[in-house]
Amino acid sequence: MNTEETSVTRVANYVVAYEATERGNDTVELGVALARLTRSELRLCLVLPHHASTVPARVGAASSPDYQALLEEQALEWLEQGRARVPADVVATTHLLYADSTTEGLLQAAATFDSDRIVVGASRRGLMNRFTIGSVANALLHSSSVPVALAPRGYTAPEQLTRITCAIGTRPGWTPLLDSLLAFSEGLTVDLRFVTLVEVDAGRGHPVDHAGSQAHLASVLEYFSTRSRAHGEITTEVASGHSVEAAIEALDWQKTEIAFVGSSRLAQPTTIFLGITAHRMLHALPVPLIVVPTGTDARKPH
Repeated sequence: MNTEETSVTRVANYVVAYEATERGNDTVELGVALARLTRSELRLCLVLPHHASTVPARVGAASSPDYQALLEEQALEWLEQGRARVPADVVATTHLLYADSTTEGLLQAAATFDSDRIVVGASRRGLMNRFTIGSVANALLHSSSVPVALAPRGYTAPEQLTRITCAIGTRPGWTPLLDSLLAFSEGLTVDLRFVTLVEVDAGRGHPVDHAGSQAHLASVLEYFSTRSRAHGEITTEVASGHSVEAAIEALDWQKTEIAFVGSSRLAQPTTIFLGITAHRMLHALPVPLIVVPTGTDARKPH
């Protein structure tokens, strides 16, 4: 008797760091935008501290079991509020977790779900729709083994993301970032833009080495275009300014865009360490940013 072998296609999923705040809503919106682009699923995770389940009873206060039940009930209600923000075209599940810290809980969730990235929001201290990194995002950006996606303040998911901008330096070691972008964009209909940022020393009047930057971008373009299976226009651009922030602001940014950046060379293999340039980019960047670990596993499709 003939038998047919069937293979199960792996569906990518993203851990969404949810909380019942405006930042949590921003995070869900970015998760939705990424899930729509890559046909992925969302894991909405709310992390409570371990000690919340072992609160000692006090005279005149609810007992620990009662407190625990109320806390879990409230947390589950918050998670349902988060899932209610997810449109019908995106699959999302909710997960209440306990851990010593929110960061630890999210990292454990990413490992448990074999997630492709963790989505977090910016601190509400940021002005307008710019980034100010909070404690959880900062910890993830110095420890995560999967890419971390950062939602700017007040972010709203577009119907479809249409462009990815990859900021890439001229120093050696840029191929892991491209490999991650190749895996992320495989089969997608999305435009890709490669940008090199040049900081001009206005005081010394050093000329911008456009020729060297363009030659580097030509190498990047050749590496990427010969391997890419994305469907869309691929462009390159040199952005210059008296600072990294000014160079970012000199570029045009679309509301339907996300940015990619690699980790610092100080990062340990397969981990993130956000470098100085990327930190400064965040001060001016008006779109979501995905930070890729060094040596990230490019075998994952999204």
